[in-house]
Amino acid sequence: MKLTTFWATIICLHLFYSQAHSQRKVLSYDSTKHSSRVKKAIIKLNIQKDFGAIPNDTINDHAAFQAASEFINSRKGNCELLIPAGNYIVGKQIKLSNRDYYYRGADVIQILNAKNVTIKGQPGTKLKYDTGFRFGSFNPEDGSSSNISVECTPKPGATSAKRADLGRCIVVASSSNVKIENLVLDGNFYAENLNNMNTFNMKCMDKKNTIFDPEKINIGGGYGDCGIQLAHYGVMITHSGNIVVRNVTAKRFGLDGIQIANSHTEAGQKNVKLIQCDLNFNARTGLAIIGGDKIDVISTSITRTGNCLYAATGTGVDIEAEIDAKRQARQVTNVKFLKCKFSNNSSGEILAKFGLGSSNITFEDCDIKSSSLAINLGRKNSGYRFVNNRISGTKVVVLEDKKVDVMAHQSEQKKTISAKGVTSSRTENPSNVFLNNVLVE
Repeated sequence: MKLTTFWATIICLHLFYSQAHSQRKVLSYDSTKHSSRVKKAIIKLNIQKDFGAIPNDTINDHAAFQAASEFINSRKGNCELLIPAGNYIVGKQIKLSNRDYYYRGADVIQILNAKNVTIKGQPGTKLKYDTGFRFGSFNPEDGSSSNISVECTPKPGATSAKRADLGRCIVVASSSNVKIENLVLDGNFYAENLNNMNTFNMKCMDKKNTIFDPEKINIGGGYGDCGIQLAHYGVMITHSGNIVVRNVTAKRFGLDGIQIANSHTEAGQKNVKLIQCDLNFNARTGLAIIGGDKIDVISTSITRTGNCLYAATGTGVDIEAEIDAKRQARQVTNVKFLKCKFSNNSSGEILAKFGLGSSNITFEDCDIKSSSLAINLGRKNSGYRFVNNRISGTKVVVLEDKKVDVMAHQSEQKKTISAKGVTSSRTENPSNVFLNNVLVE
């Protein structure tokens, strides 16, 4: 009897020990335990060791990334978060059923009001969205699709109470000196992982199934002017400055791969660099710039936008200044694209036709390869410079809805451009310039 009791105790202790160590650890912040000196020091964090994320399994790790975000923001930054190699399942939707949302997606990593933050992965680090979500407009009463058209037509029935979005994988807001490096962000919008709950056909989805499928991302009716324009971003940068995004892939998102939404006048919202990034198979645009100043995009590939799920504009890059949430007018100024590649984006490669205006935008030594419209500029966008690029398309350049003969334009400009040439994206010049570009088949 005593021996049986002894072994029962040993087994219970072993089980307790195993359960304690198998639970996810969450590192919490206690301001009373840190001096001001420690607060200012850079703390190195590990998403696995400090927050309990476990890669390469079937368990959703969203809570671990939220805990990491909360810790970093509680310190106001001064952190370096390592995400070791492996596949991490992320994504979370919250059912609200109110007048604003049916379901709303929770952001995976939020950097808010922080400075001196690095989020970095290793070769083979991937954050991939889970299945079992909704995206589009639905009937809150029974969860069925609203069946509202995704065509570019008015959608009076698409009220905010019907919308279901997926949020942002990484958002940097009101922050400075932030680096995001060596990550693959996968929105999981692959044909085999999408369930069309509508009664009409949709691009990229061969079959229709009006029943919710927990093993897929379920696509509802349209929302917005064209397609489904609801939040599902790889990276969003807003009201932030001195930001570097390096060697990041953002693919298969329901809206934009990366969006930049800064003020063009605020000193603390300048200097954003995207370096060696890969933005492909996103629904609306690979890179959307809706406000900001001093933005550099270097050695970045933007391809195949709108080739699966489509939302207007379906372009590689869309430069379209918009009014911000405080009703302040934004513009896009002083942007340079250097050694970038644009190709096979469904509605064209470079769009700068709409919005409040942009100026001093340079594309230099880029490959701009389109099966349709390579470059589309509008009248509110001036000081565009296309220098030493290789350009192709059935309509290579359209300016104010009129096709431009680039070669003739360049020949005429060579007679008038000064010997200084066109080399800087920071030089005022109200006219659009095409210099030393090559048209290719």
